[in-house]
Amino acid sequence: MKKIILFLGIMSLPTIGFSQFKWDIGGSIGASNYLGDIGGKDKPRRDYFTDMNLSQTRTAASVFGRYKLTPSISLKSSLNYVRIQGNDALSPYPARFSRNLSFRNNMFELGETVEYYFYKSSDMTGRPGLKGSRKRVDFRTYVFAGVAGLYSNPQANYKNKWVNLRDYKTENVAYGPITIVVPAGLGFTYTINRHYRLGFEFGFRQTFTDYLDDVSTTYSPEVFKDEKGPIGSQYTTDRAALANRNVELAAGASKISPANYGWSEEFNGSKLNQRGDDTHNDNYLTATVSFSYVIKGKNKFYKQKYKSLSKRRKVVKRKSRAKF
Repeated sequence: MKKIILFLGIMSLPTIGFSQFKWDIGGSIGASNYLGDIGGKDKPRRDYFTDMNLSQTRTAASVFGRYKLTPSISLKSSLNYVRIQGNDALSPYPARFSRNLSFRNNMFELGETVEYYFYKSSDMTGRPGLKGSRKRVDFRTYVFAGVAGLYSNPQANYKNKWVNLRDYKTENVAYGPITIVVPAGLGFTYTINRHYRLGFEFGFRQTFTDYLDDVSTTYSPEVFKDEKGPIGSQYTTDRAALANRNVELAAGASKISPANYGWSEEFNGSKLNQRGDDTHNDNYLTATVSFSYVIKGKNKFYKQKYKSLSKRRKVVKRKSRAKF
């Protein structure tokens, strides 16, 4: 995993070292949301947008460098910050509400994507012969896909402080902070005067982990008895408390389900209690607006596209004829 992160970092270096080519460098900001086990709508875990809780939308931001390989293909290196969170208390589904889990995750993503421009339109604004008529606006629509390394650290609010859930192994499973994600999506850009680029991008991240929210499979209360937790020096039941937060709900509260997300005294013939759905990995979405500055290169693509604009338009002055 460390080799993959190192590779992505090396791929990002040309953004800094070779700015004499056709680059644009900038940043973006927008919204993010999560698709996973916690929260959601009025049914069990589902993929894609049908299970998204809009009230849990949070922030996404990035810095990036983009290099135009050909007129139709660009390579983009980016460092992204993505915040996701979820809360069972917001779910109308009784079994999820009764589970009573919640989390937040401040994630960092370093990635490389390839953009393919399938529609392009260039327009010269203004009328010929007037001042300002050389203003150029380029519009491009693209799809993108790539690979990224993701740092993830799910946390929960417990005893009035945020704790790192990975430290507790709430399902008695050890998982690391780094995973691979596959970003894909679509976007468009406006380039004004060949230097200033505005854009919008919608992206979906397919991950290879089910622990962005620290919930995946089952838990066993027997495993957590009489263990020393990370909080305090005394023997505690912190791990058991974080694994099953149903007991924090007030007795007789509305929407509490006896099934408690399918939990029972025995699950699949053993003393394990169902906590999540391991048939679906966690995913997340981003929607961002961006601004970047285009560094005008002198490669052959630039010359082909802007050759006609590099020459100043000659204004021919008409000689007035004397009238007698």
